[in-house]
Amino acid sequence: MSTEARLALLLLEELELKGGKAKLKYLKVYRLISYWLGDEYARRIMGRLASSGYISVKDGVVELLRRFKTDKNLSRTYREARELVINTYLTMQRPPSR
Repeated sequence: MSTEARLALLLLEELELKGGKAKLKYLKVYRLISYWLGDEYARRIMGRLASSGYISVKDGVVELLRRFKTDKNLSRTYREARELVINTYLTMQRPPSR
């Protein structure tokens, strides 16, 4: 599974655990992606989720359109997202090998 797909899944899991609806600025996984990988990267993931019908974004409020069950809790979701985002950031910053 690609990094973007895993981050998108973690975003969906966070939304599900928060009841399916939250303001964008309160989504910790989104803020992690935006801070470490850039706003464009975060917007691209949100755009793909919106275009595929998983979420709806209106006036800064994100709503989960397709509900599902998750066996994780919020702290585990945040921990996985943090590890994945920081490893991706370090990979992007590493100079190319010769």
